[in-house]
Amino acid sequence: MIVCCGFVVCWSANEILYFLRLIGYYPGRNNWFTYFSIVMVKVNSCINPFIYAAKYGEFQNGVRRMIARLTGNPQNIESGHVASGPINQQTRGTAVT
Repeated sequence: MIVCCGFVVCWSANEILYFLRLIGYYPGRNNWFTYFSIVMVKVNSCINPFIYAAKYGEFQNGVRRMIARLTGNPQNIESGHVASGPINQQTRGTAVT
């Protein structure tokens, strides 16, 4: 719901501008509303990762797994705790031969 609301808010100015052009009113390219609508469309692309990071647990777990892989640390996804040290075979649930 938050992503949809962000989309509507950010794209509304651009859609209003397109509607005005459709009915015959062309405000021009060097007008503040045109620049504002372009900036708001760009802002939509920037806010989505922050919304996902703040609201979705699966996204948060994915980021934790990615950081754990990059740093070489095993991770307990359920608790969100990243342990220190290398991953051994028993931690993964397979037998060491």
